[in-house]
Amino acid sequence: MRIKPWAATVVAGLTLSAFSGNLRPAGRAGAGWTSDSKIACAYFFYWYDAASGAHFKNPDGSDAMTHHPPGDVINNYTYTDPAWCRRELLDMRAANVDVILPVYWGDHHNVVWSKPGLRNLVAAALRLAAEGVQPPRFGLFLDTASLGIQYGGKPDLRTSRGRSILTKMISDFWSIVPASLWAVVDGKPLTFIYWADLVRDYNQRTFDIISKRFQGAFGAPPYFVLEASWEKVRASGAFVWGVALNGPRTMGRIGSLGPGYDDRAVYGRPLKSVRDREQGDVYKAAWDEIATSGVRIATIETWNEWHEATEVAPSYEYGRQFLDITAEGIRRWKEADFSKTSFVWTDLGRFPYVRGLRPALRAQDGAWRVRNLGNREGAYPEHGGKLSGFIYLDVGNEFIYAAPREVWVTVEYYDGGTDGWHLEYDGVPNPYTRTETVPLTDTKKWRRKTFCLPDAFFGGRQNYGADLRIGDDFAADKRINYFGRVWIWKSTPSNKQPALIRIDDVELVPNEIVEIPLITSDPDGQAVGLTLDPPFRFAKILAKPDGSRVLQLHPNPNDSRHLPYRVTVLATDNGTPALSDAATFLVKVKF
Repeated sequence: MRIKPWAATVVAGLTLSAFSGNLRPAGRAGAGWTSDSKIACAYFFYWYDAASGAHFKNPDGSDAMTHHPPGDVINNYTYTDPAWCRRELLDMRAANVDVILPVYWGDHHNVVWSKPGLRNLVAAALRLAAEGVQPPRFGLFLDTASLGIQYGGKPDLRTSRGRSILTKMISDFWSIVPASLWAVVDGKPLTFIYWADLVRDYNQRTFDIISKRFQGAFGAPPYFVLEASWEKVRASGAFVWGVALNGPRTMGRIGSLGPGYDDRAVYGRPLKSVRDREQGDVYKAAWDEIATSGVRIATIETWNEWHEATEVAPSYEYGRQFLDITAEGIRRWKEADFSKTSFVWTDLGRFPYVRGLRPALRAQDGAWRVRNLGNREGAYPEHGGKLSGFIYLDVGNEFIYAAPREVWVTVEYYDGGTDGWHLEYDGVPNPYTRTETVPLTDTKKWRRKTFCLPDAFFGGRQNYGADLRIGDDFAADKRINYFGRVWIWKSTPSNKQPALIRIDDVELVPNEIVEIPLITSDPDGQAVGLTLDPPFRFAKILAKPDGSRVLQLHPNPNDSRHLPYRVTVLATDNGTPALSDAATFLVKVKF
Protein backbone atom coordinates (compact mmCIF):
# COMPACT_ATOMS: atom_id res chain seq x y z
CA MET A 1 0.00 0.00 0.00
CA ARG A 2 2.93 2.29 -0.09
CA ILE A 3 2.26 3.08 -3.75
CA LYS A 4 2.12 6.81 -4.38
CA PRO A 5 -1.39 7.98 -5.25
CA TRP A 6 -2.02 9.61 -8.60
CA ALA A 7 -0.67 13.12 -8.09
CA ALA A 8 -3.01 15.07 -10.37
CA THR A 9 -3.59 18.82 -10.48
CA VAL A 10 -3.67 20.33 -7.01
CA VAL A 11 -7.04 21.63 -5.91
CA ALA A 12 -6.44 24.73 -3.84
CA GLY A 13 -8.52 26.55 -1.28
CA LEU A 14 -9.99 23.62 0.64
CA THR A 15 -11.21 24.64 4.06
CA LEU A 16 -10.04 22.67 7.08
CA SER A 17 -13.01 23.52 9.28
CA ALA A 18 -14.35 20.23 10.54
CA PHE A 19 -18.02 19.41 11.17
CA SER A 20 -19.39 22.85 10.41
CA GLY A 21 -23.13 22.62 10.96
CA ASN A 22 -25.18 19.43 10.98
CA LEU A 23 -23.67 17.08 8.42
CA ARG A 24 -25.98 14.13 8.96
CA PRO A 25 -26.50 12.48 5.56
CA ALA A 26 -29.99 12.02 4.23
CA GLY A 27 -31.77 8.73 4.84
CA ARG A 28 -31.93 6.33 7.73
CA ALA A 29 -28.88 4.38 8.79
CA GLY A 30 -28.50 1.02 7.09
CA ALA A 31 -29.21 -2.25 8.84
CA GLY A 32 -26.54 -2.58 11.49
CA TRP A 33 -24.59 -5.29 13.23
CA THR A 34 -23.67 -5.77 16.84
CA SER A 35 -20.16 -6.38 18.14
CA ASP A 36 -21.04 -10.09 18.27
CA SER A 37 -21.92 -10.27 14.55
CA LYS A 38 -19.52 -11.80 12.05
CA ILE A 39 -18.70 -9.21 9.40
CA ALA A 40 -16.47 -9.76 6.34
CA CYS A 41 -14.72 -6.64 5.04
CA ALA A 42 -12.44 -6.05 2.03
CA TYR A 43 -10.10 -3.13 1.35
CA PHE A 44 -11.05 -1.60 -2.01
CA PHE A 45 -8.64 0.49 -4.10
CA TYR A 46 -10.37 2.76 -6.59
CA TRP A 47 -7.53 5.02 -7.75
CA TYR A 48 -7.20 3.26 -11.13
CA ASP A 49 -7.94 4.98 -14.44
CA ALA A 50 -7.13 3.03 -17.60
CA ALA A 51 -7.63 6.04 -19.88
CA SER A 52 -5.04 8.27 -18.22
CA GLY A 53 -2.81 5.40 -17.13
CA ALA A 54 -3.16 6.34 -13.45
CA HIS A 55 -1.87 3.34 -11.47
CA PHE A 56 -1.52 1.40 -14.71
CA LYS A 57 1.83 2.77 -15.87
CA ASN A 58 5.01 3.72 -14.03
CA PRO A 59 6.75 7.05 -14.74
CA ASP A 60 9.06 5.27 -17.21
CA GLY A 61 6.09 3.75 -19.03
CA SER A 62 6.55 0.25 -17.64
CA ASP A 63 3.71 -1.84 -16.26
CA ALA A 64 2.80 -0.72 -12.72
CA MET A 65 0.82 -3.88 -11.97
CA THR A 66 2.09 -7.28 -10.87
CA HIS A 67 -1.33 -8.89 -11.42
CA HIS A 68 -3.97 -7.44 -13.70
CA PRO A 69 -7.74 -7.03 -14.05
CA PRO A 70 -9.42 -9.50 -16.44
CA GLY A 71 -8.76 -8.91 -20.11
CA ASP A 72 -12.40 -8.19 -20.94
CA VAL A 73 -12.62 -5.29 -18.46
CA ILE A 74 -9.10 -3.87 -18.19
CA ASN A 75 -9.65 -1.12 -20.78
CA ASN A 76 -12.63 0.20 -18.81
CA TYR A 77 -11.10 -0.28 -15.38
CA THR A 78 -11.59 3.18 -13.95
CA TYR A 79 -13.14 4.97 -11.00
CA THR A 80 -14.84 7.29 -13.53
CA ASP A 81 -17.08 4.51 -14.89
CA PRO A 82 -20.23 3.73 -12.86
CA ALA A 83 -20.48 0.41 -14.71
CA TRP A 84 -17.08 -0.59 -13.28
CA CYS A 85 -18.26 0.35 -9.78
CA ARG A 86 -21.40 -1.73 -10.25
CA ARG A 87 -19.43 -4.76 -11.43
CA GLU A 88 -17.04 -4.60 -8.46
CA LEU A 89 -19.91 -4.36 -6.00
CA LEU A 90 -21.67 -7.35 -7.59
CA ASP A 91 -18.45 -9.38 -7.49
CA MET A 92 -18.01 -8.51 -3.82
CA ARG A 93 -21.55 -9.66 -3.22
CA ALA A 94 -20.77 -12.94 -5.00
CA ALA A 95 -17.73 -13.31 -2.71
CA ASN A 96 -19.96 -12.97 0.41
CA VAL A 97 -18.21 -9.72 1.40
CA ASP A 98 -20.42 -7.69 3.74
CA VAL A 99 -18.50 -4.40 3.80
CA ILE A 100 -16.52 -2.56 1.16
CA LEU A 101 -13.72 -0.44 2.66
CA PRO A 102 -12.79 2.16 0.03
CA VAL A 103 -9.21 3.30 0.60
CA TYR A 104 -9.85 7.03 0.97
CA TRP A 105 -7.33 9.82 0.41
CA GLY A 106 -8.85 13.10 1.54
CA ASP A 107 -5.96 15.49 0.85
CA HIS A 108 -6.01 18.32 -1.71
CA HIS A 109 -3.85 16.38 -4.20
CA ASN A 110 -6.09 13.35 -4.37
CA VAL A 111 -9.65 14.61 -3.99
CA VAL A 112 -9.72 14.91 -7.80
CA TRP A 113 -10.21 11.12 -7.92
CA SER A 114 -11.06 10.08 -4.36
CA LYS A 115 -14.30 12.04 -4.07
CA PRO A 116 -15.64 11.49 -7.63
CA GLY A 117 -14.71 7.81 -7.41
CA LEU A 118 -16.48 7.46 -4.07
CA ARG A 119 -19.57 9.19 -5.45
CA ASN A 120 -19.65 6.77 -8.38
CA LEU A 121 -19.40 3.84 -5.99
CA VAL A 122 -22.26 5.25 -3.93
CA ALA A 123 -24.37 5.83 -7.03
CA ALA A 124 -23.82 2.26 -8.17
CA ALA A 125 -24.73 0.91 -4.73
CA LEU A 126 -27.91 3.01 -4.58
CA ARG A 127 -28.91 1.80 -8.04
CA LEU A 128 -28.45 -1.82 -6.96
CA ALA A 129 -30.50 -1.22 -3.82
CA ALA A 130 -33.28 0.35 -5.92
CA GLU A 131 -33.28 -2.80 -8.07
CA GLY A 132 -33.72 -4.95 -4.95
CA VAL A 133 -30.11 -6.14 -4.86
CA GLN A 134 -28.38 -5.63 -1.51
CA PRO A 135 -24.90 -4.14 -2.13
CA PRO A 136 -22.07 -4.38 0.39
CA ARG A 137 -22.30 -1.76 3.13
CA PHE A 138 -19.69 1.00 3.18
CA GLY A 139 -16.98 1.43 5.78
CA LEU A 140 -14.13 3.94 5.74
CA PHE A 141 -10.48 2.98 5.36
CA LEU A 142 -8.50 6.21 5.70
CA ASP A 143 -4.94 6.09 4.37
CA THR A 144 -2.97 8.19 6.83
CA ALA A 145 -0.45 9.13 4.13
CA SER A 146 -3.04 11.65 2.97
CA LEU A 147 -2.81 13.43 6.34
CA GLY A 148 0.85 14.22 5.71
CA ILE A 149 0.12 15.54 2.21
CA GLN A 150 -2.52 17.92 3.58
CA TYR A 151 -0.45 18.91 6.61
CA GLY A 152 2.81 19.41 4.73
CA GLY A 153 4.73 16.77 6.70
CA LYS A 154 3.93 14.30 9.42
CA PRO A 155 0.98 15.82 11.31
CA ASP A 156 0.83 16.25 15.06
CA LEU A 157 -2.69 15.07 15.88
CA ARG A 158 -2.44 16.53 19.38
CA THR A 159 -2.78 20.01 17.85
CA SER A 160 -5.98 21.67 16.73
CA ARG A 161 -4.77 21.81 13.12
CA GLY A 162 -3.78 18.14 13.06
CA ARG A 163 -7.11 17.06 14.55
CA SER A 164 -9.03 19.30 12.14
CA ILE A 165 -7.40 17.67 9.12
CA LEU A 166 -8.23 14.19 10.36
CA THR A 167 -11.78 15.07 11.39
CA LYS A 168 -12.49 16.75 8.06
CA MET A 169 -11.35 13.72 6.07
CA ILE A 170 -13.53 11.44 8.17
CA SER A 171 -16.53 13.77 7.91
CA ASP A 172 -16.09 14.25 4.16
CA PHE A 173 -16.23 10.52 3.56
CA TRP A 174 -19.31 9.93 5.69
CA SER A 175 -21.03 12.98 4.20
CA ILE A 176 -20.70 11.47 0.71
CA VAL A 177 -21.94 8.02 1.75
CA PRO A 178 -25.67 8.13 2.61
CA ALA A 179 -26.62 6.68 5.95
CA SER A 180 -28.66 3.95 4.26
CA LEU A 181 -25.37 2.44 3.01
CA TRP A 182 -23.36 2.74 6.21
CA ALA A 183 -21.77 -0.32 7.78
CA VAL A 184 -22.90 0.20 11.36
CA VAL A 185 -21.66 -1.76 14.39
CA ASP A 186 -23.43 -1.10 17.68
CA GLY A 187 -24.94 1.97 16.02
CA LYS A 188 -21.54 3.38 14.96
CA PRO A 189 -20.14 3.69 11.40
CA LEU A 190 -17.21 1.32 10.79
CA THR A 191 -14.06 3.45 10.46
CA PHE A 192 -10.60 1.93 9.82
CA ILE A 193 -7.48 4.07 10.18
CA TYR A 194 -4.15 3.08 8.61
CA TRP A 195 -0.63 3.24 10.07
CA ALA A 196 0.21 5.55 12.99
CA ASP A 197 3.81 5.65 11.73
CA LEU A 198 2.71 8.28 9.20
CA VAL A 199 1.85 10.84 11.88
CA ARG A 200 4.25 12.67 14.20
CA ASP A 201 2.31 12.22 17.43
CA TYR A 202 -1.16 11.61 18.86
CA ASN A 203 -2.86 10.70 22.11
CA GLN A 204 -6.15 9.38 23.43
CA ARG A 205 -7.55 12.89 23.56
CA THR A 206 -7.15 13.10 19.77
CA PHE A 207 -9.72 10.38 19.22
CA ASP A 208 -11.94 11.36 22.14
CA ILE A 209 -12.40 14.85 20.65
CA ILE A 210 -12.99 13.48 17.14
CA SER A 211 -15.57 11.01 18.46
CA LYS A 212 -17.43 13.70 20.37
CA ARG A 213 -17.52 16.07 17.41
CA PHE A 214 -18.54 13.29 15.03
CA GLN A 215 -21.36 12.25 17.33
CA GLY A 216 -22.60 15.84 17.48
CA ALA A 217 -22.63 16.10 13.69
CA PHE A 218 -23.75 12.61 12.69
CA GLY A 219 -25.62 11.28 15.71
CA ALA A 220 -23.12 8.59 16.73
CA PRO A 221 -19.37 8.31 17.24
CA PRO A 222 -17.28 6.26 14.78
CA TYR A 223 -16.61 2.58 15.44
CA PHE A 224 -12.86 3.08 15.26
CA VAL A 225 -10.75 0.09 14.19
CA LEU A 226 -7.12 1.22 14.24
CA GLU A 227 -4.04 -0.41 12.80
CA ALA A 228 -2.01 -2.09 15.55
CA SER A 229 0.65 0.65 15.36
CA TRP A 230 -1.73 3.05 17.21
CA GLU A 231 -0.44 1.74 20.51
CA LYS A 232 -1.39 4.75 22.66
CA VAL A 233 -5.11 4.69 21.87
CA ARG A 234 -8.06 2.66 23.09
CA ALA A 235 -10.47 1.94 20.26
CA SER A 236 -13.31 -0.40 19.36
CA GLY A 237 -10.83 -2.74 17.69
CA ALA A 238 -7.39 -3.16 16.14
CA PHE A 239 -6.26 -4.73 12.88
CA VAL A 240 -2.87 -5.65 11.43
CA TRP A 241 -1.69 -4.46 8.02
CA GLY A 242 0.79 -6.63 6.10
CA VAL A 243 -0.94 -9.98 6.51
CA ALA A 244 -0.96 -10.71 2.76
CA LEU A 245 2.83 -10.95 3.08
CA ASN A 246 3.30 -12.11 6.66
CA GLY A 247 0.32 -14.39 7.23
CA PRO A 248 -3.00 -14.03 9.08
CA ARG A 249 -3.19 -12.20 12.40
CA THR A 250 -5.86 -11.67 14.99
CA MET A 251 -6.19 -8.81 17.45
CA GLY A 252 -9.02 -9.56 19.87
CA ARG A 253 -12.22 -9.57 17.83
CA ILE A 254 -10.56 -8.51 14.55
CA GLY A 255 -8.85 -10.92 12.17
CA SER A 256 -6.86 -10.03 9.06
CA LEU A 257 -5.77 -12.21 6.16
CA GLY A 258 -4.64 -12.09 2.54
CA PRO A 259 -3.91 -14.42 -0.41
CA GLY A 260 -0.19 -13.75 -0.96
CA TYR A 261 2.07 -10.89 -1.98
CA ASP A 262 4.38 -9.83 -4.83
CA ASP A 263 5.59 -6.25 -5.19
CA ARG A 264 8.21 -6.82 -7.89
CA ALA A 265 6.39 -4.44 -10.26
CA VAL A 266 6.38 -1.55 -7.77
CA TYR A 267 8.38 1.30 -9.23
CA GLY A 268 11.35 2.58 -7.23
CA ARG A 269 11.01 0.16 -4.35
CA PRO A 270 14.56 -1.06 -3.58
CA LEU A 271 13.63 -4.19 -1.60
CA LYS A 272 11.12 -6.55 -3.16
CA SER A 273 9.09 -9.14 -1.28
CA VAL A 274 7.17 -12.19 -2.45
CA ARG A 275 4.84 -14.62 -0.72
CA ASP A 276 3.72 -17.25 -3.20
CA ARG A 277 0.01 -18.02 -3.31
CA GLU A 278 0.69 -21.75 -3.80
CA GLN A 279 -2.32 -22.06 -6.09
CA GLY A 280 -4.63 -20.79 -3.37
CA ASP A 281 -3.43 -23.10 -0.57
CA VAL A 282 -1.97 -20.17 1.41
CA TYR A 283 -5.29 -18.32 1.30
CA LYS A 284 -7.37 -21.39 2.14
CA ALA A 285 -5.15 -22.09 5.16
CA ALA A 286 -5.55 -18.45 6.24
CA TRP A 287 -9.34 -18.84 6.22
CA ASP A 288 -8.94 -22.02 8.30
CA GLU A 289 -7.13 -19.93 10.93
CA ILE A 290 -9.75 -17.17 10.84
CA ALA A 291 -12.56 -19.72 11.12
CA THR A 292 -10.97 -21.29 14.18
CA SER A 293 -10.08 -17.99 15.87
CA GLY A 294 -13.57 -16.80 16.82
CA VAL A 295 -13.00 -13.25 15.50
CA ARG A 296 -16.09 -11.18 14.71
CA ILE A 297 -14.67 -8.96 11.96
CA ALA A 298 -12.50 -10.42 9.18
CA THR A 299 -10.60 -7.99 6.95
CA ILE A 300 -9.35 -9.14 3.56
CA GLU A 301 -6.08 -7.60 2.34
CA THR A 302 -7.08 -6.79 -0.39
CA TRP A 303 -9.91 -6.79 -2.90
CA ASN A 304 -7.92 -5.26 -5.74
CA GLU A 305 -4.43 -3.93 -4.94
CA TRP A 306 -2.80 -4.94 -8.25
CA HIS A 307 0.64 -3.39 -7.61
CA GLU A 308 1.44 -5.69 -4.69
CA ALA A 309 -0.64 -8.57 -6.08
CA THR A 310 -2.79 -8.94 -2.97
CA GLU A 311 -6.09 -9.01 -4.86
CA VAL A 312 -8.85 -11.59 -4.44
CA ALA A 313 -11.04 -9.96 -7.10
CA PRO A 314 -11.32 -11.63 -10.53
CA SER A 315 -8.00 -11.28 -12.35
CA TYR A 316 -6.33 -12.04 -15.65
CA GLU A 317 -3.91 -14.39 -13.87
CA TYR A 318 -6.38 -16.42 -11.78
CA GLY A 319 -9.87 -15.79 -13.16
CA ARG A 320 -12.45 -16.09 -10.37
CA GLN A 321 -10.48 -18.63 -8.33
CA PHE A 322 -9.76 -16.31 -5.40
CA LEU A 323 -13.25 -14.83 -5.42
CA ASP A 324 -14.57 -18.38 -5.03
CA ILE A 325 -12.09 -19.17 -2.24
CA THR A 326 -13.19 -15.97 -0.49
CA ALA A 327 -16.86 -16.89 -0.74
CA GLU A 328 -16.22 -20.36 0.65
CA GLY A 329 -13.88 -19.07 3.36
CA ILE A 330 -16.41 -16.51 4.59
CA ARG A 331 -19.16 -19.13 4.57
CA ARG A 332 -17.10 -21.57 6.66
CA TRP A 333 -16.00 -18.83 9.05
CA LYS A 334 -19.57 -17.70 9.68
CA GLU A 335 -20.76 -21.27 10.19
CA ALA A 336 -17.92 -22.14 12.60
CA ASP A 337 -18.97 -22.07 16.25
CA PHE A 338 -16.68 -23.31 19.00
CA SER A 339 -18.74 -21.83 21.83
CA LYS A 340 -20.49 -25.12 22.62
CA THR A 341 -17.60 -27.54 22.02
CA SER A 342 -15.99 -29.32 24.96
CA PHE A 343 -12.46 -29.03 23.59
CA VAL A 344 -10.29 -27.40 20.92
CA TRP A 345 -7.05 -28.65 19.43
CA THR A 346 -4.25 -28.13 16.95
CA ASP A 347 -1.60 -30.29 15.29
CA LEU A 348 1.78 -28.52 15.05
CA GLY A 349 3.15 -29.79 11.75
CA ARG A 350 4.48 -28.15 8.59
CA PHE A 351 0.87 -27.25 7.84
CA PRO A 352 -0.83 -26.89 11.23
CA TYR A 353 -4.28 -28.40 11.53
CA VAL A 354 -6.42 -25.99 13.56
CA ARG A 355 -9.75 -26.52 15.27
CA GLY A 356 -10.44 -23.73 17.75
CA LEU A 357 -6.76 -23.53 18.72
CA ARG A 358 -4.03 -22.25 16.44
CA PRO A 359 -0.39 -21.19 16.47
CA ALA A 360 0.04 -17.46 16.94
CA LEU A 361 2.68 -15.51 15.00
CA ARG A 362 5.67 -17.67 13.99
CA ALA A 363 8.31 -14.97 14.30
CA GLN A 364 10.66 -13.28 16.76
CA ASP A 365 10.56 -15.12 20.11
CA GLY A 366 7.71 -17.29 18.77
CA ALA A 367 9.54 -18.69 15.75
CA TRP A 368 9.52 -22.45 15.39
CA ARG A 369 10.45 -25.16 12.91
CA VAL A 370 9.41 -28.74 12.16
CA ARG A 371 11.31 -32.02 11.75
CA ASN A 372 10.28 -35.64 11.41
CA LEU A 373 10.57 -37.64 14.62
CA GLY A 374 9.42 -41.24 14.73
CA ASN A 375 5.97 -41.52 13.22
CA ARG A 376 4.99 -37.84 13.22
CA GLU A 377 6.18 -34.30 12.68
CA GLY A 378 7.55 -32.45 15.69
CA ALA A 379 7.57 -28.68 16.15
CA TYR A 380 10.44 -27.11 18.06
CA PRO A 381 11.25 -23.52 19.09
CA GLU A 382 13.88 -21.88 16.93
CA HIS A 383 17.02 -20.86 18.80
CA GLY A 384 19.89 -18.61 17.89
CA GLY A 385 20.48 -14.88 17.85
CA LYS A 386 17.91 -13.10 20.00
CA LEU A 387 15.27 -15.80 19.67
CA SER A 388 14.28 -17.09 23.09
CA GLY A 389 12.36 -20.18 22.13
CA PHE A 390 8.58 -20.42 22.55
CA ILE A 391 5.64 -21.77 20.59
CA TYR A 392 2.73 -19.36 21.07
CA LEU A 393 -0.88 -20.58 20.84
CA ASP A 394 -4.11 -18.62 20.45
CA VAL A 395 -7.37 -20.04 21.82
CA GLY A 396 -10.45 -19.21 19.74
CA ASN A 397 -12.48 -16.42 21.32
CA GLU A 398 -15.72 -18.36 20.97
CA PHE A 399 -14.33 -21.17 23.13
CA ILE A 400 -12.97 -19.03 25.97
CA TYR A 401 -12.17 -15.33 25.96
CA ALA A 402 -11.26 -13.20 28.97
CA ALA A 403 -13.39 -15.37 31.24
CA PRO A 404 -11.76 -16.92 34.35
CA ARG A 405 -12.34 -20.66 34.55
CA GLU A 406 -10.68 -24.02 35.11
CA VAL A 407 -9.39 -25.80 32.00
CA TRP A 408 -7.16 -28.75 31.17
CA VAL A 409 -4.37 -28.62 28.59
CA THR A 410 -2.85 -31.76 27.06
CA VAL A 411 0.46 -31.41 25.21
CA GLU A 412 1.95 -34.15 23.03
CA TYR A 413 5.75 -34.14 23.25
CA TYR A 414 8.71 -36.26 22.19
CA ASP A 415 10.42 -37.83 25.19
CA GLY A 416 14.03 -37.59 24.05
CA GLY A 417 16.71 -36.54 26.52
CA THR A 418 16.69 -35.86 30.24
CA ASP A 419 15.92 -32.15 30.31
CA GLY A 420 12.44 -30.58 30.60
CA TRP A 421 9.83 -28.14 29.28
CA HIS A 422 6.89 -26.13 30.64
CA LEU A 423 3.78 -24.11 29.79
CA GLU A 424 3.11 -20.43 30.46
CA TYR A 425 -0.54 -19.42 30.20
CA ASP A 426 -2.63 -16.27 30.43
CA GLY A 427 -3.96 -16.72 33.96
CA VAL A 428 -6.04 -14.36 36.06
CA PRO A 429 -3.13 -12.95 38.11
CA ASN A 430 -0.41 -13.13 35.45
CA PRO A 431 -0.43 -13.33 31.62
CA TYR A 432 2.61 -15.63 31.88
CA THR A 433 1.57 -17.96 34.70
CA ARG A 434 4.04 -20.84 34.68
CA THR A 435 3.27 -24.52 35.20
CA GLU A 436 5.60 -27.07 36.71
CA THR A 437 8.44 -28.35 34.53
CA VAL A 438 7.79 -31.66 32.75
CA PRO A 439 10.93 -33.85 33.06
CA LEU A 440 11.99 -36.04 30.13
CA THR A 441 13.02 -39.67 30.68
CA ASP A 442 14.57 -40.40 27.27
CA THR A 443 12.14 -43.15 26.19
CA LYS A 444 12.40 -41.98 22.55
CA LYS A 445 8.59 -42.11 22.32
CA TRP A 446 5.80 -39.60 21.82
CA ARG A 447 4.03 -38.98 25.13
CA ARG A 448 1.33 -36.66 26.51
CA LYS A 449 1.12 -34.47 29.58
CA THR A 450 -2.15 -32.98 30.91
CA PHE A 451 -2.09 -29.83 33.06
CA CYS A 452 -4.98 -28.51 35.14
CA LEU A 453 -5.08 -24.71 34.92
CA PRO A 454 -7.37 -23.53 37.75
CA ASP A 455 -7.35 -19.83 36.85
CA ALA A 456 -7.12 -19.63 33.05
CA PHE A 457 -8.18 -16.24 31.65
CA PHE A 458 -7.18 -16.49 27.97
CA GLY A 459 -7.64 -12.80 27.21
CA GLY A 460 -4.90 -12.64 24.57
CA ARG A 461 -2.53 -10.78 26.89
CA GLN A 462 0.66 -12.56 25.81
CA ASN A 463 2.82 -11.50 22.89
CA TYR A 464 1.03 -11.49 19.50
CA GLY A 465 -2.35 -11.75 21.25
CA ALA A 466 -1.59 -15.33 22.33
CA ASP A 467 -3.12 -17.14 25.30
CA LEU A 468 -0.38 -19.64 26.16
CA ARG A 469 3.09 -20.65 25.09
CA ILE A 470 5.25 -23.75 25.29
CA GLY A 471 8.80 -23.16 26.52
CA ASP A 472 11.61 -25.71 26.23
CA ASP A 473 13.99 -24.11 28.78
CA PHE A 474 16.74 -24.00 26.16
CA ALA A 475 18.44 -21.06 27.86
CA ALA A 476 19.06 -23.26 30.92
CA ASP A 477 19.71 -26.73 29.50
CA LYS A 478 20.68 -26.05 25.84
CA ARG A 479 18.41 -28.92 24.74
CA ILE A 480 15.73 -28.74 22.04
CA ASN A 481 12.30 -30.27 22.72
CA TYR A 482 9.66 -31.32 20.18
CA PHE A 483 5.88 -31.01 20.30
CA GLY A 484 2.95 -32.45 18.33
CA ARG A 485 -0.72 -31.96 19.12
CA VAL A 486 -2.20 -29.70 21.81
CA TRP A 487 -5.74 -29.95 23.27
CA ILE A 488 -7.60 -27.64 25.63
CA TRP A 489 -10.59 -29.06 27.52
CA LYS A 490 -13.42 -27.58 29.56
CA SER A 491 -13.64 -30.73 31.70
CA THR A 492 -11.29 -33.52 32.70
CA PRO A 493 -10.38 -35.48 29.54
CA SER A 494 -11.28 -39.16 29.54
CA ASN A 495 -11.08 -40.43 25.96
CA LYS A 496 -7.52 -40.96 24.69
CA GLN A 497 -6.40 -39.65 21.33
CA PRO A 498 -5.88 -41.85 18.25
CA ALA A 499 -2.72 -41.59 16.15
CA LEU A 500 -2.10 -41.56 12.39
CA ILE A 501 1.40 -42.34 11.16
CA ARG A 502 3.04 -39.51 9.22
CA ILE A 503 2.66 -39.62 5.40
CA ASP A 504 5.64 -38.78 3.20
CA ASP A 505 5.36 -36.39 0.25
CA VAL A 506 4.56 -37.98 -3.11
CA GLU A 507 5.45 -37.29 -6.75
CA LEU A 508 3.59 -38.92 -9.63
CA VAL A 509 2.59 -38.38 -13.24
CA PRO A 510 -0.88 -38.11 -14.77
CA ASN A 511 -2.80 -41.42 -15.03
CA GLU A 512 -0.42 -43.08 -12.56
CA ILE A 513 -2.05 -44.79 -9.57
CA VAL A 514 -0.29 -44.61 -6.21
CA GLU A 515 -1.61 -46.24 -3.05
CA ILE A 516 -0.33 -45.00 0.33
CA PRO A 517 -0.83 -47.18 3.44
CA LEU A 518 -2.80 -45.43 6.19
CA ILE A 519 -1.75 -46.78 9.59
CA THR A 520 -3.70 -45.80 12.69
CA SER A 521 -3.79 -46.79 16.35
CA ASP A 522 -6.02 -45.98 19.31
CA PRO A 523 -4.96 -46.51 22.95
CA ASP A 524 -8.59 -47.18 23.95
CA GLY A 525 -9.01 -49.83 21.27
CA GLN A 526 -11.75 -47.83 19.57
CA ALA A 527 -12.55 -47.93 15.86
CA VAL A 528 -10.81 -45.19 13.88
CA GLY A 529 -12.44 -43.71 10.78
CA LEU A 530 -10.51 -42.02 7.97
CA THR A 531 -11.58 -39.04 5.88
CA LEU A 532 -10.03 -36.44 3.59
CA ASP A 533 -10.36 -32.90 4.92
CA PRO A 534 -11.36 -31.36 2.61
CA PRO A 535 -12.31 -33.96 -0.01
CA PHE A 536 -9.79 -34.10 -2.82
CA ARG A 537 -10.71 -34.65 -6.46
CA PHE A 538 -8.11 -37.29 -7.40
CA ALA A 539 -7.72 -38.92 -3.98
CA LYS A 540 -9.90 -41.46 -2.19
CA ILE A 541 -9.60 -43.78 0.79
CA LEU A 542 -10.02 -47.49 0.05
CA ALA A 543 -10.42 -50.52 2.32
CA LYS A 544 -8.45 -53.59 1.29
CA PRO A 545 -9.67 -57.23 1.68
CA ASP A 546 -7.18 -57.77 4.51
CA GLY A 547 -8.71 -54.90 6.51
CA SER A 548 -5.93 -52.41 5.80
CA ARG A 549 -6.69 -49.01 4.31
CA VAL A 550 -4.90 -46.99 1.67
CA LEU A 551 -5.11 -43.54 0.17
CA GLN A 552 -5.32 -43.92 -3.60
CA LEU A 553 -4.06 -41.08 -5.81
CA HIS A 554 -5.07 -41.14 -9.49
CA PRO A 555 -4.56 -37.76 -11.20
CA ASN A 556 -5.43 -37.01 -14.82
CA PRO A 557 -3.48 -34.71 -17.17
CA ASN A 558 -5.52 -31.67 -16.07
CA ASP A 559 -4.19 -32.10 -12.53
CA SER A 560 -0.59 -31.33 -13.50
CA ARG A 561 0.80 -28.10 -12.10
CA HIS A 562 4.12 -26.61 -11.04
CA LEU A 563 3.27 -26.39 -7.32
CA PRO A 564 2.31 -29.40 -5.18
CA TYR A 565 -1.12 -29.94 -3.67
CA ARG A 566 -1.72 -30.09 0.07
CA VAL A 567 -3.66 -33.20 1.10
CA THR A 568 -4.92 -33.80 4.65
CA VAL A 569 -6.05 -37.15 6.03
CA LEU A 570 -8.04 -37.09 9.26
CA ALA A 571 -8.23 -40.11 11.60
CA THR A 572 -11.14 -39.93 14.08
CA ASP A 573 -12.10 -42.43 16.79
CA ASN A 574 -15.66 -43.25 17.88
CA GLY A 575 -15.19 -42.23 21.48
CA THR A 576 -16.99 -39.53 23.46
CA PRO A 577 -15.98 -36.96 22.57
CA ALA A 578 -14.59 -38.11 19.23
CA LEU A 579 -10.89 -37.25 18.94
CA SER A 580 -8.70 -36.98 15.86
CA ASP A 581 -5.23 -36.93 14.40
CA ALA A 582 -4.28 -35.23 11.15
CA ALA A 583 -1.55 -35.83 8.58
CA THR A 584 -0.94 -33.25 5.86
CA PHE A 585 1.49 -33.95 3.04
CA LEU A 586 2.33 -32.68 -0.45
CA VAL A 587 1.43 -34.31 -3.75
CA LYS A 588 3.28 -33.15 -6.86
CA VAL A 589 1.69 -34.09 -10.20
CA LYS A 590 4.42 -33.65 -12.79
CA PHE A 591 3.87 -32.58 -16.38
